[in-house]
Amino acid sequence: MAQSARNSTDDAPKQTAGLNEIIVTAQHRTENLQEVPIAVAAVTADTLSKAGINETNALSQVIPAVNFQRSGASGLFFVRGVGTTNASVGDEGSNAFYVDGVYIPDLAGTVTQFNNIERIEVLKGPQGTLFGRNAFGGLIHIITKEPGDYLKAQGEAGYANYETVHGKLYVGGPITDNLSMDIALTGYNQSKGWGRNLTLDRDIKKMKYWGARSKLVWRPTDTVKITLAADYYDMDDNTAIGWSIDEDFPGRGFTGPVYSVGSLDTAANDYSLTQLENWGVSGTIEADLGPVSLTSISSVRDSTNDSDFDVDAGPLPWLRIAFTSGSRAYQQELRLASNSTDPISWQVGAFYLRSEVYNQSTFSGLGLSPLSALYIDASLDTDSYAGFGEVSYKITPTTTLTGGLRYTKDIRKLGGGQSPIVGTTMLPQIPTTGKISYGKFTWRAAIRQEITDTVSAYASYNRGFKAGTYSLQSPANAPVEPQYINAYEIGVKSELLDRRLRLNASAFHYDISNYQIRSAALSNLGSAVLLNAASVKVDGIDVEFEAAPVENLRIFGGFTWLDSRFDNFGAPGSEYQAPFIYPLPAVCDAPGTADPGSTTGTPTGGFLTCLGDASGFQTPGSPDFTASMGMSLTVPVRETGELRFNLLGSYNSGFPFESDGTLRQKKYALLNGSIAYWLNEHWGVEVWGKNLTNTKYFQQKISTGLGATTARAAPATYGVTVKFDY
Repeated sequence: MAQSARNSTDDAPKQTAGLNEIIVTAQHRTENLQEVPIAVAAVTADTLSKAGINETNALSQVIPAVNFQRSGASGLFFVRGVGTTNASVGDEGSNAFYVDGVYIPDLAGTVTQFNNIERIEVLKGPQGTLFGRNAFGGLIHIITKEPGDYLKAQGEAGYANYETVHGKLYVGGPITDNLSMDIALTGYNQSKGWGRNLTLDRDIKKMKYWGARSKLVWRPTDTVKITLAADYYDMDDNTAIGWSIDEDFPGRGFTGPVYSVGSLDTAANDYSLTQLENWGVSGTIEADLGPVSLTSISSVRDSTNDSDFDVDAGPLPWLRIAFTSGSRAYQQELRLASNSTDPISWQVGAFYLRSEVYNQSTFSGLGLSPLSALYIDASLDTDSYAGFGEVSYKITPTTTLTGGLRYTKDIRKLGGGQSPIVGTTMLPQIPTTGKISYGKFTWRAAIRQEITDTVSAYASYNRGFKAGTYSLQSPANAPVEPQYINAYEIGVKSELLDRRLRLNASAFHYDISNYQIRSAALSNLGSAVLLNAASVKVDGIDVEFEAAPVENLRIFGGFTWLDSRFDNFGAPGSEYQAPFIYPLPAVCDAPGTADPGSTTGTPTGGFLTCLGDASGFQTPGSPDFTASMGMSLTVPVRETGELRFNLLGSYNSGFPFESDGTLRQKKYALLNGSIAYWLNEHWGVEVWGKNLTNTKYFQQKISTGLGATTARAAPATYGVTVKFDY
């Protein structure tokens, strides 16, 4: 997945026989990927476009170590099996998400479509020293294009099945000798849904999206660069919350099948929809001060989410949740780094985040009887302070030691309360307030050894931490404790066969304590109840490769093998008990065991929750094996034209959505492909298809006391796109 050439000749990656040098910023420096003692997957916009990957929810198809799930407006990243199943407003996830050095704390901000990106870097394993803030299992970093020294214009427009139209436009270039600017526009409108609501007789599973991003780059002197960036996007979407009743578990009040197995239809009596608005502004100052460089990043981000969804997905009004939530985050980071890297390089920095989150929810339906509704008005304010430093030293010309330390102080304050509603009368509010505070050290130690000019090995130890938090959907519940990770890794990076093959591999072991998970089974309201699993152990192997066996042919791929299991979750004497669900009618008959209950007759709908021992169970979102392989072939046609053939296949062995493993994603494989004809270097037309085998798989499955509901992912989609590049 070689990085495409940059605008400036001085910055262009070196051509090394068949493969280009890949440049990354995984250590806040511009470095060759092969020289960084971290497992990093770097994917360019060109590779993503050819593979048919246009949004974050498909990133896992090209990076096997990543698993992405949707839950309402939120996106949940799992990296090497480490992630969070909680998508409630206020929680920040266990894998950090960045855009151009700016941390995106709101999980709704991870759901985005790609346009003006330069590349995406996925840093695998804890990044608690340099990035810190919730980079517990890893980091996803989107780096966007920057306007260069000449005018650049790219765009596309297309039409696809389900009456879908989409378009992208990017224009960037100089305004004066030292000032440049760009703008990127994205639009997507799916008019026909993947399925229908048979109760309401209307389409479901469709989305409308548009967004804009712009950068202004000013170089007042040869040593100072100032970048101002702004973005805005708006989305109306029910692809992730147009829930259906699970095919294997009937819901309470469900009177019979109204759709066939594998259908995307639903019988919900309410129409589910998420309306999301996001915007952000940031300013970055980079100054070369001679022996050192100073970097300052300031930003403000805002998100508003109006959602209304039918939790039970059945034709009777058992449970409906309507909520308005929002977040505002301010952050400031300062870094001072040495310009010299031989024999020693260093950097120090400070980080501050102020996050203000609110959630106003109304729960209504027969499932709340004798209440007619419950209103929750909760807020969570976070102040996070951190100081960090890292030093690398070459003890020999081929051996480099790296050490880093970070201290993070988090203060979180919960406010608001909940008000029962009887009939049309709202009873006095029951206050729910609280405060938690944690100060923790995280660190990193690594050694890198060059074996030859094109082969190196590394070993590292990383300590990570994720702060405790409250659930703003269940604010009366106690907060979860912080979770911790000790990560051990060894890896090899190589470029072989006269640099026509790049092969990188790593093996790792994680010890995780106080693992934070979400359980809807513990709440008959279908809301998020957060709890800690005592410990988790993860062992795995990562392999990635890229090959250029002949001119105009690129082959890339990799695999991730995982063994991610609860080491202690509900064993005798354990502080934490695991929730298990059993279809009603059922009884809890063996407390504390790995099978603490049983179903006692023909399922009538709904679940009984029993507490037991899930030690040894596979953790949510962690498939045992994932793999992908892609191919890109260019064939010249006449003097100026060419045909471009692209294929991408991916495989997932399956995983549980919840801790007891009852609701699972079975193994599945996906296939994307495209054929493009470019008349010349400026104009082309592409015919493409995604999920060509129409594989059935899920974005989410969730259990409540009412039953189990599912959100199926996209079926086969195909279309034609016209593109230009000047």
